[in-house]
Amino acid sequence: MDTTGPLDDAGPFAALGLGPVEERVYRTLLREPGTTAAELADFLDATRSRTRRALTVLERTGLVSRSPGAVARFLPAAPDVGLEALVRDREAQLSRIRTLGAQLMDDYRDGLEAERTELCEIVTGSEAVLRRFDQLQRSATTEIQVLDTPPYAGPGGPSSNDLEFEILSRGVACKAIYDRAALERSPHAANAILRYVEAGEQARVTSRLPLKLATFDRKLAFVPQSLNQRDVSGAIVVHPCSLLDVLLYVFDELWARATPLSAAPPDSATANGDADAVVPGPDDLRLLPLLASGMKDQAIANHLGWSYRTTRRRIASLLALLGAETRFQAGLAAARRGWL
Repeated sequence: MDTTGPLDDAGPFAALGLGPVEERVYRTLLREPGTTAAELADFLDATRSRTRRALTVLERTGLVSRSPGAVARFLPAAPDVGLEALVRDREAQLSRIRTLGAQLMDDYRDGLEAERTELCEIVTGSEAVLRRFDQLQRSATTEIQVLDTPPYAGPGGPSSNDLEFEILSRGVACKAIYDRAALERSPHAANAILRYVEAGEQARVTSRLPLKLATFDRKLAFVPQSLNQRDVSGAIVVHPCSLLDVLLYVFDELWARATPLSAAPPDSATANGDADAVVPGPDDLRLLPLLASGMKDQAIANHLGWSYRTTRRRIASLLALLGAETRFQAGLAAARRGWL
């Protein structure tokens, strides 16, 4: 019976350039060394021609050798030696591809500078928009800046962007300003933001953002076609021009005014270096940035996992600690003490 159809489905050896038939032949030889091609075909319930092709491939990769004699019998190489050699070969190939990709990026950038005349690139269709945004993220080498604000396509707030963890791990700075409404939507949304912060994202929060925006290496900007756009059906990529300069200026101004958001409380500090001065507790240092951003009490409670009553009590205690009558006064006093 010819089993080339099912046997040709991708298997775990595919990453090494070997198909499932080659894998089964090799595994069989590990248990039955010295088997002939005909015997292997019977073991696998495969045609002899397909089995011989698999043996040829395995011999070429060094995983199988044949013994001398009138009837060829096949012997497997030890897995720790044979497979490791294939892994090293594949790693060398991937390294060459990575180098080629960097060289092609230089050609791509040169082509953009030499031939692009459009100041703005219009991207339509949700798949095309997501693919273009993914390309821009992956191409960033120094810094990505983001303004994150509702409306969102889904009910959970800021959309998942697991690629950011990879970007942060290779040393690209990620700076994000979140609209307070993003933190107020649910504890799940706030926790998702804090995951990015824990991974190294520099995050700040403000009471209101005028638009969604992402910039890449301060050379390109990505904005939705509509300020009220809930989906990702259309976007504009802004290339170097005066409009890009304006968008960068908007981000810088908003960044300077936004409140830093930290994932974990910093070390407690004393005021003016006085060891006897009032020292904020860990809960105070978690509460302060959210309070200074203007979040409502219930949103703060959701974000920190506290009850509403506990949140009100700790806010009142913090105001008393700072000698402030209003939240605005508390923010100023905390900033002067270096708590923010």
